[in-house]
Amino acid sequence: GRMRFFGWHIDFLGFSASFACAVHCMAWPLLLSLGFLGGAEWLENEMLERLLIIGSIIIASYSIGKSYFRDHRRPAPALWLLGGIGFLLSSLLFEHGSIHYILTAIGGFSIAFAHYVNWKHLSCKLPVLR
Repeated sequence: GRMRFFGWHIDFLGFSASFACAVHCMAWPLLLSLGFLGGAEWLENEMLERLLIIGSIIIASYSIGKSYFRDHRRPAPALWLLGGIGFLLSSLLFEHGSIHYILTAIGGFSIAFAHYVNWKHLSCKLPVLR
């Protein structure tokens, strides 16, 4: 049978975390420039951001690596993951300019998409006896 994407599946959790990070990185500069969240600078914590990036990379690497070697052997999820990691790591070279937010958002969306592609490969696979 087909696996549900929504729920406690690790790809859904990784997708959610990466997607939320990407949306946050896109919305944060806009909300600040419009005057919203004026007193909420504490939300932009560099250590928290780095923990989220590292956590996202670890979850994705585990999920996609495990699925690749154990199940589908298709490179597309890993390629999207590597691209996303590249964008996330390159965003760390820029402190807090618009380039930082753009690179982080692209990286987050790329990793979220890697989870989705990984899940599609898993759910389209015929069930096998183990």
